[in-house]
Amino acid sequence: MAQERKTPAQGKQSNKKFWDFRAAANENAAPELILYGDIASETWWGDEVTPRQFTEELNALGNVPEIVVRINSGGGDVFAANAIYTRLKDNAAKITVKIDGWAASAATIVAMAGDVIEIPGNGVFMVHDPSIGLLGYFNESDLAKVSEELKVIKQSIVNGYALKTGKTAEEIAAIMAAETWYDGKQAVDAGFCDRLMFEEADTTVENAAKVIVNSVSIDLEHFPNMPVSLLTRLAAHTQSGFANKKTSTEPKRSDQNMDGIKDIKTVADLKAAFPDLTKQIEDAATAAATDAERKRIQDIEEVALPGFDKIVNEAKFTKPIAAGDVAKAIIAEQRKQGGKYIQDRADDAQKSGAGDVGAGAGIEGAAGKGDDKEVDAALDKLFPETK
Repeated sequence: MAQERKTPAQGKQSNKKFWDFRAAANENAAPELILYGDIASETWWGDEVTPRQFTEELNALGNVPEIVVRINSGGGDVFAANAIYTRLKDNAAKITVKIDGWAASAATIVAMAGDVIEIPGNGVFMVHDPSIGLLGYFNESDLAKVSEELKVIKQSIVNGYALKTGKTAEEIAAIMAAETWYDGKQAVDAGFCDRLMFEEADTTVENAAKVIVNSVSIDLEHFPNMPVSLLTRLAAHTQSGFANKKTSTEPKRSDQNMDGIKDIKTVADLKAAFPDLTKQIEDAATAAATDAERKRIQDIEEVALPGFDKIVNEAKFTKPIAAGDVAKAIIAEQRKQGGKYIQDRADDAQKSGAGDVGAGAGIEGAAGKGDDKEVDAALDKLFPETK
């Protein structure tokens, strides 16, 4: 979804027709607009001939009830896509869009003109922010204007997506900024397309830089952020039932997905085929495991109590367990120690013989050996009667 800004010295580029209108095959069929490959590799900006020719050919279809727009494109010029979108939306016919494989970047803008949008299950739908390629020399003011242009262009695209999906402008802007890739079902679930087509897209991955989708070559170098998993899913399908399917002139390796990818059976094979990707996965996994272990140790420190060092150290290092299990082990040990303390005190009391001592034993011993008269005399001496 790019637009090139030219210097005056470059002048106008030559006209290039990138579409094909096909009349109805019979009275029960709808005429078709075929958009396969790049959408306007030469810009429509400042070009009066190309958009006028497109409009004339569209009008030549006459007053028809339906127009089928078949798209299999990795994108191209945003101005051309916006112009086609507008002309299709203005047409009185019902617009049925069939994505015959891919609709990426600017091609998705055209797709939004559809009253009904269909996509195969293994199709691709990708949206991202627009970009501008600069050639020549520009000052700060020029670049500020370019930035403002990009904001306006993005907002125009956001409006089209929001109208179709019902999402807010903020949601759409975030989806575009993230460069979001959908397979067919995901595109339907997200609201960008209406339903899945019965057919599958005939997809062959030639190498890491090119994929052939229904005989149309898509240059993957324009999409460095495309998920490898999505590419693998696409290549798993080989059946097709599309009308107007062209015969591919590209050599095919039908029992291969991507340079021997079918032979990947072990981790070593995966590392050999995708060394950078596997390193990223390993680094991410290592970082996640390190963070998780640090959190586990920290949680154990928070539940640790003095006197239970053996449990805590084993949990940290020799017999790793979660903090919750450490807390349970400490509580169990506390109960065990409390029970032993009570039993030890009972045993000590039993051994002391304190249970055999009767109440008042000392008094009975002292009074039993003397004469009662001696006791009375002592009391009289202490408390003499007053006469």
